[in-house]
Order: sequence, then structure tokens, then C-alpha cells
Amino acid sequence: MAKTQIHPHAVLIIGLGVLIALILLPGLARARPALPPRPATPTPSPQPATPTPSPQPTPIGAWIALHAHFPPTWPWAEVHWQTPWTVVQWQDGWGAWHDVEGWQGTLDGVTVSGEDVVGQKTWWVAKADLGKGPFRWVVYLARGERLLGTSEPFDLPGSGGAMTTVEVRLADP
Repeated sequence: MAKTQIHPHAVLIIGLGVLIALILLPGLARARPALPPRPATPTPSPQPATPTPSPQPTPIGAWIALHAHFPPTWPWAEVHWQTPWTVVQWQDGWGAWHDVEGWQGTLDGVTVSGEDVVGQKTWWVAKADLGKGPFRWVVYLARGERLLGTSEPFDLPGSGGAMTTVEVRLADP
């Protein structure tokens, strides 16, 4: 078998031919006919705004709020304001008090005015419970710890959107 040798100019000419074909072939391909033009989008003309009064939502429930007054001698370095545990209790027909399971927790915050420090706790009252009572707030040093204060009995707010605020003076821990 004899070896065939390809001339270098032939390789160059074939390479240039392939390159030209690759460049020109895509130009010969025809695109599909153009899509029909889109219909014109209507431009809305601004209309004068006529305010329509909407009914204001009426709250269907209410709130109860505790204001727990800390004594001036409170040991802030040892017992922080987040430590006291608040519980709302309801009284049965025999005079016994029972914890309300959903209305227990630490204070939401405090306000400080000079020497006065007042802790706050707020709970939502459902429409079905409006006007019920009697209830009371009790405040413990911490969950399961000793009692620091008990409020006077109160009834839940009688109407939606109302708030009943109850004051309690805390004892020294």
C-alpha cells in the first residue's frame, strides 16, 4: 500500500472552503413569515376619582390590660421586669378562683416616669366573652413562685373595641 501525501495548499483551500460555507449557510436559511401585528392596546383615560366611603371595621372583641406598679425598692439588678408571671383568674359560683389557661405570661413592657415603673400586660377578649365576670389578675415573682399582688375583681369589657385596665401594686420580692 502506497502512502498518499496531501499537499499543504490543498488542506488550506479545503479549510477555507469549509469556513466560508459555515459563514454563508446560516444566511441562506429563511425565517418563517412574521407574526401578524398585535392589536393596539387601549389606553385608559383617567376618570375623576369619586371617593366611595367604606364602612369602618368595628372590633368584634375587646382588651383587658394590667398595670403592675413596681415598688420603689424593687431589686432591679436581681429581678428584671420580665421575670414576674401574670395570670388572669375567673371566679366560679362557689367563690373559688381558677387560672385562665390562655391568659398567662410575662409582662409585655414597662413605662418609667421618674421613680414610677409600671409593667403592662394586655390580652384580647373574644366577642363571646364580652361582659363576663368576675375575673382578677394575680402577679407572681416568677412562674410557680410566690404571690406579689392581686387585683380587685373586674368584669370583662361589655362592648367591642373597649379596654378594661386593672391596676395592681406589687409587693417587694
